[in-house]
Amino acid sequence: MEQTEAKEIYQMGVEALNDCDYRMAGAYFKNAAKMNYKPAIAALEKLILEGKYKNVQSKQTLSSNTESKELFEKGVDYYRGRNNTKIDYVKAFECFLSSSIDGYASAMNWLGYCYEYGKGTKKNLDSAFGWYEKAANANIANAIYHLGRLYYDGKGVQQDYNKAFGLFKKACDLRESLAYEYLADCYFYGQGTKINYEKALQFYLKVKPRGVIEYKIGYIYARCLSTGSDYPKAAEHFQKGIDFGNTKSMINLGILYYEGKGIQQDYYKAFELFKKASDLENKTAYAWLAECYYYGNGTKKDYQKALQLYLKGNLYGYTQSQIGRIYESGQDVKKNLTEALNWYKKANESGKDCKADIERINNLLNKKPENKSIDKTKVETKANSNKPIKAYEGDKPYIFVSYSHTDSKVVKEVLQMLINQGYRIWFDEGIRAGSSWTENLMNHIKNASHFIFFLSRHSINSKYCLKELRFADRRNKIIIPICIENVNVSDEIDFLLGEVQMLFKNNLEKEEFMEKFNSSNHIEICSR
Repeated sequence: MEQTEAKEIYQMGVEALNDCDYRMAGAYFKNAAKMNYKPAIAALEKLILEGKYKNVQSKQTLSSNTESKELFEKGVDYYRGRNNTKIDYVKAFECFLSSSIDGYASAMNWLGYCYEYGKGTKKNLDSAFGWYEKAANANIANAIYHLGRLYYDGKGVQQDYNKAFGLFKKACDLRESLAYEYLADCYFYGQGTKINYEKALQFYLKVKPRGVIEYKIGYIYARCLSTGSDYPKAAEHFQKGIDFGNTKSMINLGILYYEGKGIQQDYYKAFELFKKASDLENKTAYAWLAECYYYGNGTKKDYQKALQLYLKGNLYGYTQSQIGRIYESGQDVKKNLTEALNWYKKANESGKDCKADIERINNLLNKKPENKSIDKTKVETKANSNKPIKAYEGDKPYIFVSYSHTDSKVVKEVLQMLINQGYRIWFDEGIRAGSSWTENLMNHIKNASHFIFFLSRHSINSKYCLKELRFADRRNKIIIPICIENVNVSDEIDFLLGEVQMLFKNNLEKEEFMEKFNSSNHIEICSR
């Protein structure tokens, strides 16, 4: 009997709707909906979401509608299984819907959640968005956050970072803690606002710790803030991220150990962290682990393993050039100049300047002689030549030479020998006058690929030589130390030179000296 009456009331609502009398239609539909007449419920919900029937209680207070509040609270009981109530999503949905129809904004927020995730009803993102929006307009902080999330993810609505950012900011101002991470991400990635790492950090620190959160905090301390004192904080948060199993934290803490930033340099710890992340199939970790094998840092040199890992990792300019060098050198793998050339070309296309490498390999493939072998006669006859030597000026890879001019005679004997072997070398002529010369010197270090440091009692006590060495180290130049007399170096110089093998000029025959020099990392790119 009640359903018959409900149907009649519903039909009256349909007639009012046809006459565009939305207020009267809504009133009829609401009465029929209270009799649980499903068509009336659907019709009323549609009117509300289209904004044709105003039902939201203005600036809702919990005491504004006792019946609606009780329905809402009962819905929460069913949803969460609280107050000795068995979880029942269907009944929870029905309670939220009835309370929402009465205009209770908190219920609208929960109703939106039920629609979004299909709890007690079919999933319907359009309805979820509509109910979230109604609740957000009533200043429900959690609904403002959910609405921002839909805009951020493009879920049920066109993606719009600007709207998402505004909603997250408003939700955070209302102290909705769930919005902190999203607002931090907006600042971190520059989504809907300008990148602002300080503000991102401010909100990440409010979020409950998780692996990805600790990684992002560590990243900001390590890469985005200006003071060196932030590196220990970065290491601390990366370690927390590792405790949560976050692979990016493993890689980034490994990088700090590898580069000795904020913590004592330790290639072995770096290697273990890269290995742990690579075991979890992280492509960035493959590239760093390949570096360890390539240079023998934290493990034995193994070009074959390095090649395998470079190929598995992210392929970009630098890693592509490294693959080319392995194929060119033929160490631990079969030498293949054609394959090396292909990888150098790929690296060049990716933005890594490999023009000199491409030219060199083309010359080899076209059988143009490249004099890299040790010619004893040439070493013996030309090393002592009185012919003036000139510093290289050009755009090909070259070696920068740092030395004390008190040692010029010995140094230039070595330089003559290297130039005779085809190496491009830049050195100054002893004039150190004015800022323009200093700028010129620094530019030549920046543009060089390799850096020779001649060690003597004069050079290790020269403020100019030490400045040059520090400058080269900060710019990650490949440093080749050549000792021309026995010296005891300071801890700083020992640290800057690291684990690089030192060449002792006086202890080696010229042929052996050149053989060891020719084995320096990537030194072949500095020769004709």
